[in-house]
Amino acid sequence: MKIHMVGIGGIGMSALAMHWFFNGEEITGSNIEVNDRTDYLRSLGIEVHIGHSEKFILPDLEKVVITRAVGMDNPEVRKSIEMGIPVIARDEALRDIVRDIHPSFAITGTDGKTTTTAMVYHALRKLGKRPYGFLGGIHPDLEYGNYSGGEEGIVFELDESVPTFSSYEIDHLIITNARGDHLESYGDRRKYVKSFIDLVSNTKGVVVTFADDELTSDLGKITFGVGKGDFKFLERRVLRRIQSFSFEDPHGKLHVMELQVPGFHNCLNALSVVALLSSLGHDTDEVAASLSDFQSVYRRFTISFSSESERIFVLDDYAHTPEEVKNLIKTVKEVFPDEKVVAVFQPHRYSRTLRENEKFAEAVLGADEIYIAEIYGAFEKDLGISAEMIVNNLAEMGRKAVFVNELDSFINTLEAEEETVYLFIGAGDIIYYSGKFVEKLKRERKLVQK
Repeated sequence: MKIHMVGIGGIGMSALAMHWFFNGEEITGSNIEVNDRTDYLRSLGIEVHIGHSEKFILPDLEKVVITRAVGMDNPEVRKSIEMGIPVIARDEALRDIVRDIHPSFAITGTDGKTTTTAMVYHALRKLGKRPYGFLGGIHPDLEYGNYSGGEEGIVFELDESVPTFSSYEIDHLIITNARGDHLESYGDRRKYVKSFIDLVSNTKGVVVTFADDELTSDLGKITFGVGKGDFKFLERRVLRRIQSFSFEDPHGKLHVMELQVPGFHNCLNALSVVALLSSLGHDTDEVAASLSDFQSVYRRFTISFSSESERIFVLDDYAHTPEEVKNLIKTVKEVFPDEKVVAVFQPHRYSRTLRENEKFAEAVLGADEIYIAEIYGAFEKDLGISAEMIVNNLAEMGRKAVFVNELDSFINTLEAEEETVYLFIGAGDIIYYSGKFVEKLKRERKLVQK
């Protein structure tokens, strides 16, 4: 089959492209710009065009797959419709793949789904399984970063940002939490919750939910929580980047689990994996042990630069909801208790910033020095708002923050100080500016990355 993919450089689209390519399909694609995934796809032999043009749509195409960032006014989409070539969304394409592979393990929710998906995949591999893997991030466990071929089963991250996610038919499910993100896609909270209910009704096997979650806790056959639920989180010990915690299983037996990834939120992510796989018959202690060497997903507490001698560190994190940002800063303070934390936060999407601006102000309060960059709109229509509203909210809370309108000039003037962690936060192109800052550190201070 000949398939063309519009927006092939996206994290979800590139995983689909590799899946089809390695299964013998003829794949071409286009992307608005060059990125690491377009380069990687090209290295595999996939034809990727930069920019969009109707000339990429050839008569022998059997299907055109588009990302949600692509509208109906895209020239390739218009040409496909004109030629009668079926145009389908990425979500629909992934749903068709998942339907035919068993057992399927879906992980969805507002916060933590990428890391939890990687954890499920990692644990299953350590337990002797070899499932397909589709991830909304880059992780060393997956052969191709965000995708891995398999022999049985499939582990995939299920995006809950649009209501169509509820139409998936799956075997097993983890709902990490549901905090009302993407409400603009649903209209109201009732429809949002109803989509989770519908998804659960389409799940044949085990459903795991967070016992502390206000909206979805009662949807699970198995629950995990802090001091409650079938799998109860009890106590936690932290030693810099390594942590351990105890939990109680449904039979009242105590277990201890060690993680090399920091943060209380990652304890809960790991506990959800234990809840799922233990409920499917795997030994609880073996599941817990399988995660003892799990490493973070790229841009989830990624230390991109460190100078131990001068105690200068640069961290990148994809956090883009208030809860994620708050948890991230708490974790940085745990791992680096003696360093000053400088947070550079780039809000992601106009709708989220408008809805959550007060919560974002509260989320960054834990940092010692705060910079708020202008909103990264992704594919959303500009709502005529600015991230400066977060700075204003912080001022009302008695905290000083600096609004950064131009990240290029900001990076050029940002000087590194000893005993400081520079934390670049967001799901947009903040990673590019973090990289520029790292280059500046290496060039100007001649520090050696360790």
